[in-house]
Amino acid sequence: MTGGKVVRVLCMVAAGIALVAVPQASRAQAVWETSLTGGYMTPNNFNMPEYSALTVGGDVAVFQHPDDDKWWVQRRRNPLMGVKLSFAYIPKSMSGHRLGLEYLVRGPAFKRLDYHFGFGFSFYTKSKYFTHDEDNIFITTLLSCLIDVGVDYHITDRLTANFSFLHSSNGLLNRPNKGLNYLQVGLGYLIGDMAKESRREGLLPMPEFNRTEFNIAFQGGMAMSRDMLVDGLHPCYDLSLNYQYYLDPVVAVGGTLDFWYNGTHTDFMKAYKIDYAIPCYVSALAYLEGFWGPLSLKGGIGPVLLASPCVYINFYERVGVYYNFGNNYVGVALNAHAGMIEFIELCYGIRIKGD
Repeated sequence: MTGGKVVRVLCMVAAGIALVAVPQASRAQAVWETSLTGGYMTPNNFNMPEYSALTVGGDVAVFQHPDDDKWWVQRRRNPLMGVKLSFAYIPKSMSGHRLGLEYLVRGPAFKRLDYHFGFGFSFYTKSKYFTHDEDNIFITTLLSCLIDVGVDYHITDRLTANFSFLHSSNGLLNRPNKGLNYLQVGLGYLIGDMAKESRREGLLPMPEFNRTEFNIAFQGGMAMSRDMLVDGLHPCYDLSLNYQYYLDPVVAVGGTLDFWYNGTHTDFMKAYKIDYAIPCYVSALAYLEGFWGPLSLKGGIGPVLLASPCVYINFYERVGVYYNFGNNYVGVALNAHAGMIEFIELCYGIRIKGD
């Protein structure tokens, strides 16, 4: 199997995990939002402004709407979590038009203003297999990651205006890849039963739950070196020891100690005849995890404590989507240094309940 096919298979597995959210939302009381969008696309390369283009499209999102008699709805405006399907029509884009699938979180900032962030995958109607100029390719795989951050303003209870910044790329998992950025505005309308504002009278007691837990996880995936002398995809492995503290039953903070091996770095040292080598890297990561039914979204950042000479950026990030069942969880995550993706990893973990 070629490197490009491996990347696409891993991305498709991740997209399947995200799609589990749709029936979960359908079983619960759900709020739908449809939006008309427009904006501006620019390559993630300042030397090529001539390839910028206007976009127009639409979004459909489904959010889980908790019952009003649950304790967290009564105590605070609970963030909505759901799935968004989006389409952007880009007439002058070299990568074609974009179809996106996101795991999306929207929460209150103040008064009528909400924040939102999402992580998912984008499909482009063109890639390097359909373009002729190899130096001007911005998306080199049919499936790429999609990151979405922005704000939503409630004009009325149902009518919203939103602004988003989106980034799409494959993190150099396949070259060349310059990535694409989007500035997008939209007008949306919410469909479904709206939640009532929280009141402090007659609050339900917080349910009993374990505030701390330990879990252990094993990740495996593929990475591509950023040095042109080291070609192709290489295996990567990661053993994570995690401590997690629950702020409430649906939000947790934690810390991870990672012991990981990156095959591209080993080949890098061989290519440059570097004698120094260590069996694994050691790193620490602080993270936030939010749960939505059996799904959770986790993001964190931390320093690399011990590494080989070819790791020139001493901090890393990880963003992942996980499916929880019993005391086990599976998921897919992206590991990155300073926003440059090192590898995509598939994860299996076991939770050990605390007090």
